[in-house]
Amino acid sequence: MNATSYGFAVGLIIGLIAIILLFKYANRDGKIKTEYDERQKAVRGKAYKYAFYTVVFAQAILMWFNMTGLDLPVADYVLQFIVIIAGCTVLATYTIWNDVYWGLNNDHKKYQIIFAIAFVLNILPLVMNIIHGSMYEDGKLGMPMLNAVVIIMMVIVFAELLIKRFADKYTDEEA
Repeated sequence: MNATSYGFAVGLIIGLIAIILLFKYANRDGKIKTEYDERQKAVRGKAYKYAFYTVVFAQAILMWFNMTGLDLPVADYVLQFIVIIAGCTVLATYTIWNDVYWGLNNDHKKYQIIFAIAFVLNILPLVMNIIHGSMYEDGKLGMPMLNAVVIIMMVIVFAELLIKRFADKYTDEEA
């Protein structure tokens, strides 16, 4: 196992522990698990289905690229990560627009603080890699692109949350 894969594995474990602690902090009842009512569970099930199909479709496109010999200037693991994040973005988008993004026990303000910190933790290494000119590995966009992909997803989700909030406020004022 090389240093990069070892670092990734350690980072993943640390990240999972941090997520557990953050969920306990951000949920009003101190539970790790977010609580949903029956309607929310049904809608979230649809969201997972659409996210799954997004991942399958995107993976099929990557397979086709591979079979045709088309060599993209992006490392393979970055492409795989883009597929995963595409599914996560579809999941978030569907749940936002169907009013099930937030669970019953979520403290929205605490989650927004966590998202802001996560945004900063992703933008700092990206900026440093851009400054140092280390975006490429063996002539392909590499590890720093993972941060860029997460930032893009976070911007999309944040924009949708804002638009949804204003749309709901506008609808409430009309009623």
